[in-house]
Amino acid sequence: MKITGINHNSGGGQFQGITQRIPQLSISTAGDLHNQYRYLRFAKYYEALDDDIYPQNKFIRSENFSFLERIPQYLKDFFVENFKNLTNFPNINKVSEKINNEFVANVLHAANNDVEVLMAGYDPVCSVGLKHALPGSDIDKAYIILGKKPDVYKSDNSVIADYKGALWDNVDQRILSLNNKDTFPEVYTFNRMYYILDRLDSMTRYMGLDKNIDYFKEKRLYDINPVTAGEFNIMFAKMNDEREFSKVFVKNFSYFIESVRDGKIAYKANDGIEKLVYSRLSRSPFVQMSNVTQMGAHERQINTGMKDIKKKLRARESLNDEFNSWSENLKFDFVKDLVKSVSKDQSPRFNKYFQNDDNIGERYDRLNILLV
Repeated sequence: MKITGINHNSGGGQFQGITQRIPQLSISTAGDLHNQYRYLRFAKYYEALDDDIYPQNKFIRSENFSFLERIPQYLKDFFVENFKNLTNFPNINKVSEKINNEFVANVLHAANNDVEVLMAGYDPVCSVGLKHALPGSDIDKAYIILGKKPDVYKSDNSVIADYKGALWDNVDQRILSLNNKDTFPEVYTFNRMYYILDRLDSMTRYMGLDKNIDYFKEKRLYDINPVTAGEFNIMFAKMNDEREFSKVFVKNFSYFIESVRDGKIAYKANDGIEKLVYSRLSRSPFVQMSNVTQMGAHERQINTGMKDIKKKLRARESLNDEFNSWSENLKFDFVKDLVKSVSKDQSPRFNKYFQNDDNIGERYDRLNILLV
């Protein structure tokens, strides 16, 4: 969900979500081009999270991408080859593996003297999980569980904000984007996660909703319509008087805990922590009935052939052969769009590789409105 509480740069100013301008270099050599493109590894030069609040972001990003139009003809092939070497494109299987590895490496790199990473993962049926990702893809419904080290007395909010800031600053956005709305990993400490589960379970029992646990567990197996699948969560929201947790908080935590429950594990500190977490989730009536993501049902339907993967993902399966048969200029044009796709600024020219079958956000908005 939305990233908050992050300080950027030496000035220590609070995160504002306004895109920073890239210095535009003169490009006449391969070295010039390499130095220019290297700026785009950093999140601050995209800032696509808050476009609705700061419409100037789109114009600044357009300026930042303008160097792509100044690349001379004799360096276009070099740029394409450099892009391929960096990202493993056009092999979408290897691209997906590269993104996974970037995620894990930076999850661990962002740790500090206050915290260690216990578990991390993401949606198994997102493009990365299905091994159909393009360079600069985001990872859907990613989660990270941190353990506070002994004798650390900072608040959980403080250590999480520091951790998120390090993650934001260090991920190479050209490989893995953390720069789209609602795709930044949800981060909780182990103890905070357990505390919230205890309270939500207590509320669930007090509301009497645990009496329907078998019914709601069954719905998790097959229902992929957000509104009908989220029936338990909607009932919980209606009965939540918000004295303990706000409806918005419970909604967001539901997305997080379902990722832990049903997601692909990308990293775990050891087998013991995995068993401990899953044992706790299996005893939680809230977790067993929550179904805002339909992650498990989607994975089950895809794995059993009941549902096909998205059309854009299917189209990417032939990209390796198609791309290698294209002219130098067409390859360059597509790579330009891949560079811009990190912040969803690509042209419509290659839409079949980028455009979803339907408006996924609109479908989930209908559920989210009912949850808050």
